[in-house]
Amino acid sequence: MKILNAIHAQSIGGVDQMFCNYTAALSKKHEVSLLISDNGNDNYKKLNVKKIFKLKNHSQILDCLHLLLILLTYRPDIIICHSNRLMKWMKILHYFTKIKSVAVNHGISFKQSLNCDYIISINQQIADMVTASGFASSKSFVVSNVIEIDQNYCAKKIKNPLIIAIYGRIEPRKGFDILIKAAEILQKNNYDFRLKIGGFEVAGGYNLNSIKDLAKKHGVDEKCNFVGVVLDKKSFFADVDILCVPSREEPFGLVILEGFLHSTLTISSDSEGGKLLIKNGVDGLLFANEDYNDLAQKIILASQSEENYCHFTKMAYSKLLEHFSLDSLANNFEQVLWQIKQ
Repeated sequence: MKILNAIHAQSIGGVDQMFCNYTAALSKKHEVSLLISDNGNDNYKKLNVKKIFKLKNHSQILDCLHLLLILLTYRPDIIICHSNRLMKWMKILHYFTKIKSVAVNHGISFKQSLNCDYIISINQQIADMVTASGFASSKSFVVSNVIEIDQNYCAKKIKNPLIIAIYGRIEPRKGFDILIKAAEILQKNNYDFRLKIGGFEVAGGYNLNSIKDLAKKHGVDEKCNFVGVVLDKKSFFADVDILCVPSREEPFGLVILEGFLHSTLTISSDSEGGKLLIKNGVDGLLFANEDYNDLAQKIILASQSEENYCHFTKMAYSKLLEHFSLDSLANNFEQVLWQIKQ
């Protein structure tokens, strides 16, 4: 099948990572070309694709017309849309081309995906919201996010002081403040630890300085190591004992899979993504959303037994291999394509 995998605005976040993962997985059996904006990074050149089309990003009207020209000349069997702007354009482009469109819902904002012929959601909750809105259930699918598994399991020994890490998009919903408050509790109980804080800033008033000010306010600033944007994840995880994912809202949680991959015990809030990926007390730990007291207790629990620690991380790595590899994505998408072709 001839597939155009499309994204409009690239970043270093989870959506961009999944765009690359879709490309890698689908390229195993299909001809895949990419549609990106002109300011796209050079990492896409490393992917095994037929062509890379670029939108100039001058205006929505011109880019929409440019996309139409690409569809009419390249003539893919389907276009996979990873961004809301592309999904919105499909409402218009349907009048000019019969090429099937597939929207990928990476979060709970699904309104624009309804403009496409088919919808893929990253969890069942989002898929249920899509069908509840009136979209045909026969055209709605659930395909989980995955990561590339490029290393073997390697058992870690818990260090003293304990290294507790967090990284991701720096915004309130990611719960950086929840971890800071939990750290204050640990410090008051004379628990020896260090916080390793990574992340990248997005538009808005909440930024890295906001986190630094909060750490100072709660008296844990001297415990913090601010490492900025995390590009080399293997290096980032090398000395980390516990990964915390304290998100208030997390539809999937790709970072949790990163913890699994790097043999690091992961503690997540019981967000939708946390509950989807972690079975509490089996392959990781969950704490009650926004309850920093519970998070502090879970951190202490996680560090009390090296035997339990290794059991959790082994189970998490096994789950990763079985359900969240690029091969899993390729197999799941083949089932979706089979239904689309009917």
